[in-house]
Amino acid sequence: MTNFDRLGGPRAWFVWILATLFVIAGFAFQTAYGVTSTAIANDLSLTLAQVGILGTTYTWAVALLQLFSGSVLDRVGIRILAWVSLFSVVGGFAYANAGSFEILIFSNMLIAVGHAFAFVGAGMVGGKWFGWGRFGFMFGLVQGVGALGSYFNQNVTRYIVEDYGWSFSLNAIAAIILIISILMLFFVREPRLPDLVKPKWTGTKDFLSSSLNSLKHVAVRPHLWINSLHGGMTFGTHLSLSLVWGPIFLTATGMSVFEAVAISSFTFLGMLIGCPLWVWVSEKIKMNKPLAVIPAIFHAALLAYVILDPSMANKTSFFFIGLFSASTAMNYPIAGSLVPNSLVGTSSAFVNTMQFFWSGVLMAIPGLALSGVGIWAVLAGTTGIDADAPSLAHYQSAMMLLVYAVGIGVIAGLLTKESYPSEKNAKDREEVTL
Repeated sequence: MTNFDRLGGPRAWFVWILATLFVIAGFAFQTAYGVTSTAIANDLSLTLAQVGILGTTYTWAVALLQLFSGSVLDRVGIRILAWVSLFSVVGGFAYANAGSFEILIFSNMLIAVGHAFAFVGAGMVGGKWFGWGRFGFMFGLVQGVGALGSYFNQNVTRYIVEDYGWSFSLNAIAAIILIISILMLFFVREPRLPDLVKPKWTGTKDFLSSSLNSLKHVAVRPHLWINSLHGGMTFGTHLSLSLVWGPIFLTATGMSVFEAVAISSFTFLGMLIGCPLWVWVSEKIKMNKPLAVIPAIFHAALLAYVILDPSMANKTSFFFIGLFSASTAMNYPIAGSLVPNSLVGTSSAFVNTMQFFWSGVLMAIPGLALSGVGIWAVLAGTTGIDADAPSLAHYQSAMMLLVYAVGIGVIAGLLTKESYPSEKNAKDREEVTL
């Protein structure tokens, strides 16, 4: 009798579920921000500028930290997920009980540390516990389940905040992450396999050197940059629409805030189906590129249709917008196929960093266009408008910038070379010396 683990067995699913629950709980803070920001601002007397800074601080902190999270996971292994999750716990409780803007900023940074490892870490768990041949599909499944969690988070948190207040709701999320952290401490580890070389700590100097070398080997691959641009445009537009501008645009058409948020949240349900679906189809046809490009074309077309004809804005149309925006799930199997296994974590983190970077940009652009001044107003055709009372036509013009962003993503997808593993591109996966 051997003491080895079976890839894809019951324990593999249990470890994957724990890691994915950490992702969902981390997303809960992100989606809760949109629901609680107004109440927090009122209670702590924050200005609109400070509210914006809070959101930006978190997004950019996650983006920056993710540059290194993949390298850390490649070097140290997935057991670190349990330890970094404690940053989210401490930061979550601090945020939920903050009494000043400074404490909110500091706690936001702590939460970002855990979130920076959560998504890529869950993807790494899928590759290690189900085999690297299933890495893309399991990563897509993480994204899909994460989208489902975001849908429920966005809707359930709103009711909890209304009934019990923002502090209670955020304390509850932090308590849930604490429970997940304890379970991960006991159960999340590397699989025991006959040919597996377990990650070992070789000292801080060696770790920093190998991490920087990992980033260097990833950064010099041009198709990873192009693939990440596709991911940034598609994922960034998805978050911008789902969390910020979808509800704002729909209320401008005459909907109530409740109805607008409910309809916008259906993009998450579409992504729940689309993320594993597009990766599954790519594995069946043994091609990655078409599943990055074709859904993105439909994403841009349908989004433009809904913006230009708001009468078509309903749960069904937003579901399909989410379904097609899930082409962003292809960025991870593409990135994983363009590097050797030793750099999969780093390349995945690189993609996620670019996704969060462009999300921050695309969340801001429609608002800048509606200010009536600057380059974004020129591009949207909203120069000189009354920024305090924009019309529906002005909102439509500003929202079309998101459509153009997806169009850039389509072009990037077309320029990215076919990466589905084959002899033709085997050289991309040759191991490198770190």
